[in-house]
Amino acid sequence: MYTIDRFENEYALIEDDTRKIIHVLKKDLPEDAKEGDRLTLKNNKWLINEKETISQKEKIDKLMKSLWE
Repeated sequence: MYTIDRFENEYALIEDDTRKIIHVLKKDLPEDAKEGDRLTLKNNKWLINEKETISQKEKIDKLMKSLWE
């Protein structure tokens, strides 16, 4: 599983599960890809994993909420 960390110029910086950052051309990602999206690579094609993206966002929101309580 991969996560879009950020965009820089024509590249997306994507973190894998080992926390290694790889550079991928934005044009090779789905058009609606955004920072924080969880991705899978299938048949050399990047796909947004909506379920994992939502789950990750919920975990982060919960953690942030606990920091402010």
